[in-house]
Amino acid sequence: MSSPKAAPRSTNWPLGLAIVVIGGLLLARNLGYELFFLDFHNWWAFFILLAAIGPLQQALTFYRREGLSAAVVNSLVSAGAIIFIALMFLLDLSFTTWWPIFVIIGGLYMMTNRNR
Repeated sequence: MSSPKAAPRSTNWPLGLAIVVIGGLLLARNLGYELFFLDFHNWWAFFILLAAIGPLQQALTFYRREGLSAAVVNSLVSAGAIIFIALMFLLDLSFTTWWPIFVIIGGLYMMTNRNR
């Protein structure tokens, strides 16, 4: 007699939860609740932060499997780039001042490229 197999767990639940929370916050705003963090003129940049969940999840998976490795750092660099782009919009940072960060991120990404 074989034991029942466990159902595969979804790895998309963090992204799904984030989308549900954002939808709930937007609904609350439409129903008249004042949410201070949605008073930004560029509140939509919070959606960019959602894109960082994937690389962060991937970094955690690689870390659990391999420990600290180039793949972990590569995923963290990717997440950091996405977070920085969102912060540029949220904090009204000037691209003309902060563009060298993208050169640095590109160099870090090349140094940690896991496809070597």
